[in-house]
Amino acid sequence: MIHLLTTGGTIASTPGDQGRHVAGALSADHLLAQVGTAMGDEQAVRSESLLQKPSNAIGIEDMCAIADRCEASLETPETAGIVITHGTDTLEETAWFLQQALGDCRRPVVVTGSQRALHEAGSDAPRNLVDAVRVAGAPESCGQGVLVVFDEEIHSAALVRKLSSYRLKGFGSPGFGPIGQIDGSALNYALRACPAEPVPRGTVMPRVDILTAAASSACLIDAAVADGASGLVIDALGRGQVPPDWVPVIERASDAGIPIAVTSSTGSGPVGAVYEYAGSLDSIIAVGALPAGALTARQTRILMMMMLSTGTSRSGLAAGLTQAGGWPGAG
Repeated sequence: MIHLLTTGGTIASTPGDQGRHVAGALSADHLLAQVGTAMGDEQAVRSESLLQKPSNAIGIEDMCAIADRCEASLETPETAGIVITHGTDTLEETAWFLQQALGDCRRPVVVTGSQRALHEAGSDAPRNLVDAVRVAGAPESCGQGVLVVFDEEIHSAALVRKLSSYRLKGFGSPGFGPIGQIDGSALNYALRACPAEPVPRGTVMPRVDILTAAASSACLIDAAVADGASGLVIDALGRGQVPPDWVPVIERASDAGIPIAVTSSTGSGPVGAVYEYAGSLDSIIAVGALPAGALTARQTRILMMMMLSTGTSRSGLAAGLTQAGGWPGAG
């Protein structure tokens, strides 16, 4: 039995009074009817409406609730796999959170959504949903961690990114590509993901803010700290550079006990201490910043929140970011 958990998003949209979409309006039973029509008796599915939100409204508490429900469902012997429908705006964040929370997964956990609503011509919702159910029910999907299914491709939650605001090929894994393909009812895995062990999480998630390094004032760092941020992620330029005047402000925040991680705002690739000038990654590591390897700013924020929620030390944060930010393994 596949457990279908719905959380809202475009895939669950209805037409609004002004011709726009009302995201998250459809129930799990409505989406289940779409799967049942397409799959017949191929796979038994039970449905549950966990949330009914547009994905811009999905917060860390919601991600925790989704993870808790997955853990409970996976304890039930009749659950062969889980499919989670989700809005695309924050789909990669929820998938990443679930990957950190669940690890390799005893049975497949698959996240999907759609770029076009069910009521639109050429909607990708039915195809993505049917494909996700097939992937969740496949034995070869076990042990690969959380998977994202979109546009007949299977992606690891550790690699997937939203690539387009509207095209049907809305997701991809820059620098790596999908780990598998879906051809009708056939699944073809070219690679196997190698997920890490689950990351413990506390009951209260501390606030971590993302600041984008650009031609902007370093006072944003001071403002975030003064407003109560427990940690910061700087989405830096290139290999991890920031404007030179950010360096003393980063040092001030770090000296105040605020952990500051550094990611690259480019589409793929890790930060790297390859330059020697004011504002280079080397110069901000010297004043306390923590490099996050190839993690995105969104991934780093979530991982830091999870680690800080359990009281992880600065050295523990550095080790965790280094491990998670290494080039993801696949075999």
